Amino acid sequence: MAEWRSVAGECLSLVERLLVPLDEPATAYPDPRGGVPMRVVHHRDGTIVAVGREDWTGRLSLTPADVVLYQVDLRRLRKAVCDALNGLAIARTPVATRDQRLHVGNWEPKKAAAFPVHILFCPDARALRREITDLVARRPKPGAILITPTRGNWDTDLEGLARSHRLMLTPLDEVLSVDGDGLCEAVAWEEYLQAFCQMVKLTLPGTYRNKKPIPRRATLAAKVEKVKDVLVEYMRAAKDHVFAVQDAGQGTRQLHFLTKTELARLAGLQPYHITRCFQADPQLKRLYDMANDPEELMKHV
Repeated sequence: MAEWRSVAGECLSLVERLLVPLDEPATAYPDPRGGVPMRVVHHRDGTIVAVGREDWTGRLSLTPADVVLYQVDLRRLRKAVCDALNGLAIARTPVATRDQRLHVGNWEPKKAAAFPVHILFCPDARALRREITDLVARRPKPGAILITPTRGNWDTDLEGLARSHRLMLTPLDEVLSVDGDGLCEAVAWEEYLQAFCQMVKLTLPGTYRNKKPIPRRATLAAKVEKVKDVLVEYMRAAKDHVFAVQDAGQGTRQLHFLTKTELARLAGLQPYHITRCFQADPQLKRLYDMANDPEELMKHV
């Protein structure tokens, strides 16, 4: 869980709901100093320690909960994705935990039109190509949406191979967004669907979107403006504080560091909203950095 916590960050509560513990305990534990993973040792008296592989004198005391391994429950992931993305009817096929391909469901924009949607869990571009080639060989009818976690394993030849068989490669991190403790559809999902329709020469009915609306950009834009107003007001007050410190002969150092959690509180938002706002408007991140830099405050505010 320590590794999941470091990866998930502010989204840990969401990620935890997708995880399931394994029966087999961990044989290694993350080195808190960032080195090689430590070896887990179970003593006869029931105590558990993590021992450094390069420095065996360094050790950590662990609890049984510390050495529990967790993996994503593909059934939960499949449901979460289908609940979030418009038009997906969840698949009822069995889930094979060791496969690199998960049949999520079918995208059904209208009657008599159903296209399979798969998530491909491939560690590299070669494995992804092999999975796509196998899928093409097994599926006589062209037209499917292939979701990968990111674009990391894509290349020009792979995209060309997919397009030639009317397969739409789609990155999961672009079509899903985090909304509190849940997932929601990002605007990019609609863009990929429109591109897929052109690929398979499908005309959508005007009512196909009546299941759930696209999240409105205006909602995020309003949050961005709110955060920007709070930052500007905070920076003005911070500059006055820097002047006061200078007048007192204490240099130009700023005594208080504005955290993202505090910024969220000042804006009446949740911490995860700040992350999404920073992604939507890079200027906010620059303003935030400036708010915590006395010299920049004196120059630009």
